Amino acid sequence: MPRGAESPAEDSHTKTQRQNKYMLTFLIAFAAAAVASYFTYGAGEGGHWGWAILAALGAALAVIIPINLFVRRQLNAVVGAIQRDLLAMQEHIRAKATTLANRGQGSPKLVAQLEQEQVESIRGVMPQIDSLRKYRLWNPLVKSQADLMKAQLLYQIKDYDAARPLIEKAIVFDPSILCMKMILQWKKDPENIELIGKIFRKSIPRFKYEKGTLAYATYSWILVKQNKLTEAVTLLDEAKKKTEDPVIIQNWENLANRRLTRFSNAGLGESWYALGLEQPTPVRVSQQDRFGGRMRGGFRR
Repeated sequence: MPRGAESPAEDSHTKTQRQNKYMLTFLIAFAAAAVASYFTYGAGEGGHWGWAILAALGAALAVIIPINLFVRRQLNAVVGAIQRDLLAMQEHIRAKATTLANRGQGSPKLVAQLEQEQVESIRGVMPQIDSLRKYRLWNPLVKSQADLMKAQLLYQIKDYDAARPLIEKAIVFDPSILCMKMILQWKKDPENIELIGKIFRKSIPRFKYEKGTLAYATYSWILVKQNKLTEAVTLLDEAKKKTEDPVIIQNWENLANRRLTRFSNAGLGESWYALGLEQPTPVRVSQQDRFGGRMRGGFRR
């Protein structure tokens, strides 16, 4: 089993926890509201529901607001530390890659050493990400966002088997997440184009105009790889009308005229290469770019 992957027993235990847990913040707030309304109603002669309701709301807010502020501060502190560690790692490796390239020492062996250093650094922050899960009872979004952060990093170091189950459960709020879902499904079962298409069609309406460019480019690349050229032309015809992107338009023209060797998403730049399907050229650019990718996502307020 790949490092970072969860065993079936662990996954079953997690599902049981998720099914049986309550969000503690609202549970405590509900208890406080019930107590406050009970005593407020009983304190008045004959009782008064209006004052009881106001007391319940006040008690609930008195619990929810400070707890949320406290949890947010804790989360921001941990996430900030993770991001600083990742940034320091990226800057360190980028500097080494640049130095080696300037010296003409960018051999495959040295590049592989830098890649291994990146892998070890990213795996080093995994325990910090896992530590965020302890806040899931206070904030129901914490676990899903921590899992997404972990999935993006695992994808970056090409631990696809460990990233796949996390990405499959992720909410698609960014085109890169949709692209990773399609790519991981393709790597798992390249012949199941129909399922990849369903993944694409389910989420692409969320991305209007140029925001959908990367997703269209990725899906068309997969179709070309699977020799589904008619489907790729149809897809790019749709994409060029919606995105008006020059790379999409050029690829549509190349495929429509059977110029397959000219099909390329290189014009999309770093956003394309960050998906790991192709590497940029020449070698010097490749060494500098491949270690400087920016992770998207994280914790949203």
